[in-house]
Parts: sequence; C-alpha cells; structure tokens
Amino acid sequence: MKRTTLYTMMVLLTGLLCTWISSGAQAADKVVIIPMGGAKTLQNVVTVAKANGKFTDPVAAISSITDASATNPYLILIAPGQYTLTKALVMKPYVDISGSGESVTLLTGSISSLSSNEYSAIVKAANNATLSNLSISNIGSNKYSFGIYTTGLDNTARIKDVSVTASGGTEYNWGVYNNSSSPSMTHMCATALGVTGTNNWGIYNYFHSSPTLTEVNAIASGGANSFGIYNYNYSSPTMTEVSATASAGTNNNGVRNYNSTQVTIRRSTLSVDSGFGIYNSTSSASITQSTIIGSVAGTGFWCVASDNGSGTSLNGSCL
Repeated sequence: MKRTTLYTMMVLLTGLLCTWISSGAQAADKVVIIPMGGAKTLQNVVTVAKANGKFTDPVAAISSITDASATNPYLILIAPGQYTLTKALVMKPYVDISGSGESVTLLTGSISSLSSNEYSAIVKAANNATLSNLSISNIGSNKYSFGIYTTGLDNTARIKDVSVTASGGTEYNWGVYNNSSSPSMTHMCATALGVTGTNNWGIYNYFHSSPTLTEVNAIASGGANSFGIYNYNYSSPTMTEVSATASAGTNNNGVRNYNSTQVTIRRSTLSVDSGFGIYNSTSSASITQSTIIGSVAGTGFWCVASDNGSGTSLNGSCL
C-alpha cells in the first residue's frame, strides 16, 4: 500500500474515533450543501470543487481574494473530495473557509520543513477568520509536520468542526501549533502520530498562547514524547469538555504544563496508557469536575470534584 494512501486512511479513521468520543452533536455527521451551479454567481462566495467550481485548488481560491475586509467579508466553500496541497493554505482576515463536512472534505499533503512555521503546515489560520467542516492530514517527511499553525495576532481565529492529523515529521508532529496566539477551538479533534524518536503533541500552546478549547479531543501517540496537550512558557488555555490522551510513547503526558500559569481545565478527561495524566513544572492549574487517568506529578494544582477514573476522588492537590 502506498504511504500516502495509508496516512489518508489513518486520518479518516482518526476522524471516526473523534466522532465517537466527542460529546454533544456529532460534527462529522454534518454536511454542508454547496451551490456549485446556477446562472448567477453568489457575491463574495468562492467555490472550490473537483468539477464545476470556480477553482479546483483551495490555495488558488484564497489567493484570488484581495479586497476582504470587515465590511466586505468572503466565504470559500470547498466541495467533497480530497485536495492535495503542495504549500500551506494561508488564510486571510475576513475570509472564512468551510468544507462540506469532516468525513467528505479532506485537505492533505506532505508539507514539511526545517522550520516551525507555516512552511511545515497544511493550514495557517488568520485573525477574524473561521476554518470549519473539513479534515486535514499532513504526512510530513522533514523535521516538522503541522496540521494547523496559528501565530501572532491570530487571537480571533476560529477553528470548529475540524479533524486534523499530523504525522511523518522526522522529529516533531503537532496537530495544532499555537505560537503566541489564542484562537477559539470548538468541536474538533487534533492528532499527532509518530514513530521512534519523534515528539508528538496533539495541541501545542507556545509562549503566551491562551486559546479557548471547547469539546476538543487532543490525541498523541508514539515516539519518544507523546503529549495530548502541551502548554509551554506563559500559556494560559481555558479547556472545557476536553479529552487529552497520550499513548504508546516512551514519555506520555495527557497534559503537560511548563512555566505556564492559570491553566483552567473543566469537565475534562486527561488520560494515558502509562505515564502522567498531568504534569506541572513551575506552573499552576485549576482542575474542576474532571478525570485524571495516570500519575500526577509536580505542584501548583488545585483540584475540585475530580476523580481518577476508577471512582476514587482526588484531593485538592489532585492526588
């Protein structure tokens, strides 16, 4: 079986897994109806499709938009199908991108580099823009492999009803990399898959990143370090109804906090097959009505009404 086909199957299977373990309405069951034909063209709606759309390439579609603004927003609609990208889809402010559903619209590629930026990502998010209703798979090949990358002023980027998988990086695989940014992430799944010696993080919040995560599944598997969610250097995410899972790595952490304060976790599950459900290093974390499966390490915890997954309540220090 070809490598590309194998990883495409992996991301689709991951999307199905996320559908089963997410709460509330099932995002992967949603289908967006896209008007591709007709005599009239909808104003500020750009279509991408294998046939009968204005474009066949999502990157070309967004490159064609040059006048988007708060008073002149655009919508790019992507029809069902698999779209192979050779460079990152760099979003623009006030241009929303919607697929036709997580199970039918897939952006895939082998976009990888020696740099931890959009040159290693399938999608770079943007301020005042929404990405929704599709799946993303980056099978890497170089040092870094990202699914979605946000940076700088992307504090109003919105990501919802999206399944994203990063794999194939020779050293790092990150499903979502938030670099000094604070997007809103809702009803989505972020997965990092790796082999021996790699570092795999479902969601990585780096340097003053304070995203809002609601109904999010963060999954990491394999490699030397496998972290569901890693909050690093002054990052302060708010996590509600989140599942952070790590497995099959040498060092597994459901959630790892390093030099970060005000990490807020509510009604969530942090789990590993072995290792640490949560690990705090010079950090503080408030955890309420949550389940921690695995060891707890470090200090700075405040647990309220939480348990260990086996019916035993955790004390205020999460032990």
